[in-house]
Amino acid sequence: MDNARTGALVRRLRKEQGMTQRELAERLHITDRAVSKWERGICAPDIALLEPLAGLLGISVLELIQGERRPEAGAGREPEEETRQVIEYSKHEIGRKTGAMRKKYLGGAAACLTLILLIGGALLWRSGLLFLMDKKGSPDGQSVVRVYSKKWDFWPLRFTLEDSVQTILEEETPDGRVRTYVSYGDDVSYEGLWWAPDSRKYVLAVRQGEDTRCLVLSDLERHTGTNLAAVVNLYHWMTEEELMQPLDEPPKVEYQFLQWGKDSRSMLLYYSFDGGTFREGYFWYNCETGLVSGILPLDPAGG
Repeated sequence: MDNARTGALVRRLRKEQGMTQRELAERLHITDRAVSKWERGICAPDIALLEPLAGLLGISVLELIQGERRPEAGAGREPEEETRQVIEYSKHEIGRKTGAMRKKYLGGAAACLTLILLIGGALLWRSGLLFLMDKKGSPDGQSVVRVYSKKWDFWPLRFTLEDSVQTILEEETPDGRVRTYVSYGDDVSYEGLWWAPDSRKYVLAVRQGEDTRCLVLSDLERHTGTNLAAVVNLYHWMTEEELMQPLDEPPKVEYQFLQWGKDSRSMLLYYSFDGGTFREGYFWYNCETGLVSGILPLDPAGG
Protein backbone atom coordinates (compact mmCIF):
# COMPACT_ATOMS: atom_id res chain seq x y z
CA MET A 1 0.00 0.00 0.00
CA ASP A 2 1.35 3.45 -0.96
CA ASN A 3 0.36 5.66 1.98
CA ALA A 4 0.78 8.89 0.01
CA ARG A 5 -1.44 7.74 -2.89
CA THR A 6 -4.09 6.31 -0.59
CA GLY A 7 -4.05 9.44 1.55
CA ALA A 8 -4.40 11.70 -1.51
CA LEU A 9 -7.35 9.62 -2.73
CA VAL A 10 -9.06 9.78 0.67
CA ARG A 11 -8.59 13.57 0.82
CA ARG A 12 -9.93 14.11 -2.72
CA LEU A 13 -13.01 11.89 -2.34
CA ARG A 14 -13.75 13.28 1.13
CA LYS A 15 -13.84 16.81 -0.24
CA GLU A 16 -15.93 15.71 -3.23
CA GLN A 17 -18.48 14.32 -0.75
CA GLY A 18 -18.46 17.60 1.18
CA MET A 19 -17.15 16.02 4.40
CA THR A 20 -14.67 17.50 6.83
CA GLN A 21 -12.01 15.37 8.47
CA ARG A 22 -14.00 15.51 11.69
CA GLU A 23 -17.22 14.34 9.98
CA LEU A 24 -15.45 11.41 8.32
CA ALA A 25 -13.79 10.50 11.62
CA GLU A 26 -17.11 10.58 13.50
CA ARG A 27 -18.69 8.20 10.98
CA LEU A 28 -15.81 5.78 11.46
CA HIS A 29 -15.76 6.26 15.27
CA ILE A 30 -12.14 7.41 15.27
CA THR A 31 -10.37 10.73 15.85
CA ASP A 32 -9.89 13.39 13.19
CA ARG A 33 -6.14 13.15 13.90
CA ALA A 34 -6.17 9.64 12.41
CA VAL A 35 -7.86 10.93 9.23
CA SER A 36 -5.31 13.76 9.04
CA LYS A 37 -2.43 11.26 9.29
CA TRP A 38 -3.93 9.15 6.46
CA GLU A 39 -4.30 12.14 4.17
CA ARG A 40 -0.74 13.30 4.86
CA GLY A 41 0.60 9.81 4.08
CA ILE A 42 2.00 9.30 7.59
CA CYS A 43 0.19 6.01 8.11
CA ALA A 44 -2.44 3.76 6.50
CA PRO A 45 -5.97 2.95 7.68
CA ASP A 46 -6.33 -0.07 9.94
CA ILE A 47 -7.44 -3.32 8.30
CA ALA A 48 -10.76 -3.23 10.16
CA LEU A 49 -11.52 0.25 8.72
CA LEU A 50 -10.84 -0.52 5.05
CA GLU A 51 -14.34 -1.66 4.14
CA PRO A 52 -16.34 1.00 6.06
CA LEU A 53 -13.98 3.74 4.79
CA ALA A 54 -14.31 2.53 1.19
CA GLY A 55 -18.09 2.48 1.58
CA LEU A 56 -18.19 6.08 2.84
CA LEU A 57 -16.00 7.25 -0.05
CA GLY A 58 -17.97 5.27 -2.67
CA ILE A 59 -15.08 3.12 -3.88
CA SER A 60 -13.97 -0.50 -3.58
CA VAL A 61 -11.50 -1.88 -1.06
CA LEU A 62 -8.96 -2.59 -3.80
CA GLU A 63 -9.23 0.98 -5.14
CA LEU A 64 -8.59 2.29 -1.62
CA ILE A 65 -5.60 -0.02 -1.22
CA GLN A 66 -4.12 0.95 -4.60
CA GLY A 67 -4.83 4.66 -4.09
CA GLU A 68 -6.59 5.21 -7.42
CA ARG A 69 -10.01 4.93 -9.02
CA ARG A 70 -10.36 2.12 -11.55
CA PRO A 71 -12.51 1.92 -14.69
CA GLU A 72 -15.99 0.44 -14.31
CA ALA A 73 -14.97 -2.72 -16.18
CA GLY A 74 -11.34 -3.56 -15.53
CA ALA A 75 -10.09 -6.33 -17.83
CA GLY A 76 -8.90 -9.39 -15.98
CA ARG A 77 -10.09 -8.14 -12.60
CA GLU A 78 -12.23 -10.22 -10.30
CA PRO A 79 -15.66 -8.59 -9.82
CA GLU A 80 -16.12 -7.03 -6.40
CA GLU A 81 -19.00 -6.78 -4.02
CA GLU A 82 -19.29 -3.07 -3.21
CA THR A 83 -21.49 -3.57 -0.23
CA ARG A 84 -22.15 -6.32 2.21
CA GLN A 85 -24.36 -6.63 5.16
CA VAL A 86 -23.16 -4.61 8.12
CA ILE A 87 -22.58 -6.68 11.24
CA GLU A 88 -25.38 -5.80 13.72
CA TYR A 89 -25.28 -6.69 17.36
CA SER A 90 -28.66 -6.52 19.20
CA LYS A 91 -28.91 -5.82 22.93
CA HIS A 92 -31.86 -7.29 24.76
CA GLU A 93 -33.00 -5.88 28.08
CA ILE A 94 -35.37 -7.79 30.31
CA GLY A 95 -36.83 -5.91 33.29
CA ARG A 96 -39.63 -6.30 35.75
CA LYS A 97 -41.33 -3.65 37.88
CA THR A 98 -43.39 -4.37 40.89
CA GLY A 99 -45.76 -2.04 42.63
CA ALA A 100 -46.08 -1.44 46.29
CA MET A 101 -47.96 -4.16 48.06
CA ARG A 102 -49.67 -4.32 51.36
CA LYS A 103 -47.52 -5.52 54.20
CA LYS A 104 -49.57 -8.65 54.88
CA TYR A 105 -49.06 -9.82 51.26
CA LEU A 106 -45.34 -9.03 51.07
CA GLY A 107 -44.19 -12.53 51.96
CA GLY A 108 -46.46 -14.21 49.41
CA ALA A 109 -45.59 -11.67 46.72
CA ALA A 110 -41.87 -12.16 47.30
CA ALA A 111 -42.30 -15.94 47.03
CA CYS A 112 -44.29 -15.57 43.79
CA LEU A 113 -41.72 -13.20 42.35
CA THR A 114 -38.89 -15.58 43.26
CA LEU A 115 -40.74 -18.45 41.59
CA ILE A 116 -41.36 -16.38 38.45
CA LEU A 117 -37.70 -15.38 38.27
CA LEU A 118 -36.59 -18.97 38.70
CA ILE A 119 -38.96 -20.16 35.97
CA GLY A 120 -38.01 -17.25 33.70
CA GLY A 121 -34.31 -17.88 34.27
CA ALA A 122 -34.73 -21.58 33.51
CA LEU A 123 -36.63 -20.76 30.30
CA LEU A 124 -33.98 -18.23 29.27
CA TRP A 125 -31.26 -20.78 29.99
CA ARG A 126 -33.00 -23.41 27.90
CA SER A 127 -33.72 -20.98 25.07
CA GLY A 128 -30.08 -19.84 24.88
CA LEU A 129 -30.91 -16.10 24.96
CA LEU A 130 -28.50 -15.65 27.85
CA PHE A 131 -25.64 -16.94 25.68
CA LEU A 132 -26.61 -15.56 22.26
CA MET A 133 -23.66 -13.56 20.82
CA ASP A 134 -24.88 -12.98 17.25
CA LYS A 135 -27.72 -13.77 14.88
CA LYS A 136 -27.25 -13.52 11.11
CA GLY A 137 -30.00 -14.18 8.57
CA SER A 138 -29.20 -15.11 4.98
CA PRO A 139 -29.93 -12.54 2.22
CA ASP A 140 -32.88 -14.60 0.93
CA GLY A 141 -34.38 -14.93 4.41
CA GLN A 142 -34.51 -18.74 4.24
CA SER A 143 -31.73 -19.47 6.73
CA VAL A 144 -30.37 -18.02 9.94
CA VAL A 145 -27.23 -18.72 11.98
CA ARG A 146 -27.20 -18.10 15.72
CA VAL A 147 -23.87 -17.98 17.54
CA TYR A 148 -23.72 -18.94 21.22
CA SER A 149 -21.03 -18.71 23.88
CA LYS A 150 -21.97 -22.04 25.52
CA LYS A 151 -21.99 -25.61 24.30
CA TRP A 152 -25.35 -27.11 23.31
CA ASP A 153 -26.55 -30.18 25.16
CA PHE A 154 -29.84 -32.06 25.29
CA TRP A 155 -30.11 -33.26 28.89
CA PRO A 156 -30.89 -32.08 31.48
CA LEU A 157 -30.44 -28.52 30.11
CA ARG A 158 -30.02 -27.31 26.58
CA PHE A 159 -26.78 -25.44 27.31
CA THR A 160 -23.93 -26.57 29.53
CA LEU A 161 -21.72 -24.35 31.69
CA GLU A 162 -18.76 -25.06 29.40
CA ASP A 163 -17.48 -22.03 27.46
CA SER A 164 -17.40 -22.67 23.73
CA VAL A 165 -18.38 -21.16 20.38
CA GLN A 166 -21.46 -23.01 19.13
CA THR A 167 -23.49 -22.28 15.99
CA ILE A 168 -27.01 -23.38 15.17
CA LEU A 169 -28.03 -23.13 11.52
CA GLU A 170 -31.76 -23.17 10.76
CA GLU A 171 -32.84 -23.78 7.14
CA GLU A 172 -36.20 -23.91 5.41
CA THR A 173 -36.32 -27.15 3.38
CA PRO A 174 -39.10 -29.02 1.54
CA ASP A 175 -39.25 -31.33 4.57
CA GLY A 176 -39.58 -28.46 7.03
CA ARG A 177 -37.19 -26.43 9.14
CA VAL A 178 -33.89 -28.23 9.75
CA ARG A 179 -31.31 -27.40 12.43
CA THR A 180 -27.58 -28.09 12.23
CA TYR A 181 -25.39 -27.81 15.33
CA VAL A 182 -21.63 -27.16 15.14
CA SER A 183 -19.19 -26.69 18.04
CA TYR A 184 -15.82 -25.00 17.51
CA GLY A 185 -14.13 -26.25 20.67
CA ASP A 186 -12.86 -24.67 23.86
CA ASP A 187 -10.73 -21.55 24.31
CA VAL A 188 -12.32 -20.08 21.17
CA SER A 189 -13.68 -16.54 20.74
CA TYR A 190 -16.14 -15.40 18.07
CA GLU A 191 -15.14 -12.58 15.67
CA GLY A 192 -17.74 -12.43 12.88
CA LEU A 193 -19.96 -14.14 10.30
CA TRP A 194 -20.64 -13.15 6.68
CA TRP A 195 -23.23 -14.64 4.30
CA ALA A 196 -22.52 -14.96 0.56
CA PRO A 197 -24.95 -13.08 -1.74
CA ASP A 198 -26.42 -16.42 -2.95
CA SER A 199 -27.34 -17.40 0.65
CA ARG A 200 -25.75 -20.84 0.19
CA LYS A 201 -22.41 -20.17 1.92
CA TYR A 202 -21.09 -18.22 4.86
CA VAL A 203 -17.72 -17.57 6.48
CA LEU A 204 -17.23 -17.75 10.24
CA ALA A 205 -14.22 -16.12 11.94
CA VAL A 206 -13.07 -17.39 15.34
CA ARG A 207 -9.86 -16.99 17.29
CA GLN A 208 -8.26 -19.96 19.04
CA GLY A 209 -6.31 -18.88 22.09
CA GLU A 210 -4.63 -15.51 21.71
CA ASP A 211 -2.75 -15.85 18.42
CA THR A 212 -4.55 -18.06 15.91
CA ARG A 213 -7.40 -16.75 13.76
CA CYS A 214 -9.45 -19.39 11.96
CA LEU A 215 -11.75 -18.81 8.95
CA VAL A 216 -14.30 -21.57 8.37
CA LEU A 217 -16.23 -21.74 5.10
CA SER A 218 -19.62 -23.48 5.44
CA ASP A 219 -21.31 -24.67 2.25
CA LEU A 220 -25.03 -25.43 2.79
CA GLU A 221 -25.43 -27.30 -0.52
CA ARG A 222 -22.45 -29.60 0.06
CA HIS A 223 -23.00 -29.78 3.83
CA THR A 224 -19.30 -29.13 4.42
CA GLY A 225 -17.20 -26.92 6.68
CA THR A 226 -13.67 -26.04 5.52
CA ASN A 227 -10.84 -24.42 7.46
CA LEU A 228 -9.40 -22.03 4.88
CA ALA A 229 -5.98 -22.02 6.53
CA ALA A 230 -5.73 -25.75 5.79
CA VAL A 231 -6.63 -25.57 2.08
CA VAL A 232 -4.83 -22.43 0.84
CA ASN A 233 -1.32 -23.59 -0.10
CA LEU A 234 1.62 -21.90 1.57
CA TYR A 235 3.68 -21.69 -1.66
CA HIS A 236 1.61 -18.71 -2.82
CA TRP A 237 3.29 -16.49 -0.22
CA MET A 238 6.82 -17.96 -0.03
CA THR A 239 9.74 -17.66 -2.44
CA GLU A 240 11.38 -20.74 -4.00
CA GLU A 241 14.42 -20.24 -1.75
CA GLU A 242 12.24 -20.22 1.36
CA LEU A 243 10.36 -23.33 0.24
CA MET A 244 13.64 -25.19 -0.29
CA GLN A 245 14.92 -24.44 3.21
CA PRO A 246 14.22 -27.12 5.85
CA LEU A 247 11.91 -25.85 8.56
CA ASP A 248 11.06 -27.32 11.95
CA GLU A 249 7.51 -26.19 11.23
CA PRO A 250 6.02 -24.07 8.40
CA PRO A 251 5.30 -20.42 9.15
CA LYS A 252 1.75 -19.77 10.29
CA VAL A 253 -0.29 -17.74 7.81
CA GLU A 254 -3.20 -15.71 9.21
CA TYR A 255 -6.20 -14.80 7.05
CA GLN A 256 -8.89 -12.17 7.49
CA PHE A 257 -12.14 -12.00 5.52
CA LEU A 258 -12.85 -8.73 3.67
CA GLN A 259 -15.77 -9.26 1.27
CA TRP A 260 -17.62 -11.65 -1.03
CA GLY A 261 -17.49 -11.42 -4.81
CA LYS A 262 -20.74 -10.75 -6.66
CA ASP A 263 -20.76 -14.31 -8.06
CA SER A 264 -20.69 -15.80 -4.52
CA ARG A 265 -17.91 -18.12 -5.66
CA SER A 266 -14.96 -15.95 -4.65
CA MET A 267 -14.01 -13.97 -1.57
CA LEU A 268 -11.40 -11.28 -0.95
CA LEU A 269 -9.02 -12.19 1.89
CA TYR A 270 -6.12 -10.49 3.66
CA TYR A 271 -3.06 -12.61 4.51
CA SER A 272 -0.04 -12.06 6.73
CA PHE A 273 2.81 -14.28 7.91
CA ASP A 274 6.39 -14.16 9.10
CA GLY A 275 8.68 -16.59 7.33
CA GLY A 276 11.82 -14.76 8.39
CA THR A 277 10.48 -11.64 6.65
CA PHE A 278 7.04 -10.33 7.51
CA ARG A 279 4.75 -10.19 4.50
CA GLU A 280 1.11 -9.26 3.97
CA GLY A 281 -1.31 -8.64 1.13
CA TYR A 282 -4.66 -9.49 -0.45
CA PHE A 283 -5.97 -12.17 -2.78
CA TRP A 284 -9.14 -13.69 -4.22
CA TYR A 285 -10.03 -17.25 -3.21
CA ASN A 286 -12.45 -19.33 -5.33
CA CYS A 287 -14.57 -21.49 -3.00
CA GLU A 288 -15.52 -23.96 -5.74
CA THR A 289 -12.14 -24.57 -7.38
CA GLY A 290 -9.86 -23.74 -4.46
CA LEU A 291 -7.76 -21.51 -6.75
CA VAL A 292 -6.06 -18.31 -5.65
CA SER A 293 -5.95 -15.30 -7.97
CA GLY A 294 -5.41 -11.54 -8.00
CA ILE A 295 -2.62 -11.68 -5.39
CA LEU A 296 -1.74 -8.15 -4.27
CA PRO A 297 1.26 -8.17 -1.91
CA LEU A 298 1.81 -5.04 0.18
CA ASP A 299 5.19 -3.38 0.12
CA PRO A 300 6.64 -3.69 3.67
CA ALA A 301 8.36 -0.34 3.25
CA GLY A 302 5.23 1.42 2.04
CA GLY A 303 2.44 -0.22 4.01
